[in-house]
Amino acid sequence: MNAPTVLQETAAPGSESRTSGDPVCTTPAPKEGLRAQVDRLQGLMDHAEQLPDPAARGVARDCIESLLSFYGEGLTRVLAIVQEDPVHGAEILNRLAQDPTVSGLLLIHGLHPIDLPTRLQQALDKVRPFMESHGGNVELLGLDDGFARLRLQGACQSCPSSRVTLELAVRSALEEGCPDLAGFEVE
Repeated sequence: MNAPTVLQETAAPGSESRTSGDPVCTTPAPKEGLRAQVDRLQGLMDHAEQLPDPAARGVARDCIESLLSFYGEGLTRVLAIVQEDPVHGAEILNRLAQDPTVSGLLLIHGLHPIDLPTRLQQALDKVRPFMESHGGNVELLGLDDGFARLRLQGACQSCPSSRVTLELAVRSALEEGCPDLAGFEVE
């Protein structure tokens, strides 16, 4: 028989360890980065799907779905309250949409106020100064079914190492601003 998987061996200072049989679970450290939190959540969800007991898998799935529904309803109400403010509502909504954590939550629940084409253009505009500093640029050729076609322009086309560097910069900007993008290709 295999040993139980340990997701996190020790609790963060000040947090309590919780056990539910095997494995050992702890609350995430409060200063854990967003990417680490998402990865941890995905790992826990994957682990729950591997539970040998179908009833336990069902309970875990129901808990996750209930939490998502609860938070989605809460976010919907927060956005409705913000939009009721005629003076500051649009500014607050924009600030919420620009925050990486809040933006991700809004995307999960289908509540993001900025559509994918606009966020895609914003992400490319954000990376454009870096690209220009390397003698290049990026052009959006099209967006079909959530898949973007891009073209690198300028000096970046002929230098393989520069091209890789710029493609990585574009990839990073798109992952941050458009995590719901189905994919992209660079021509």
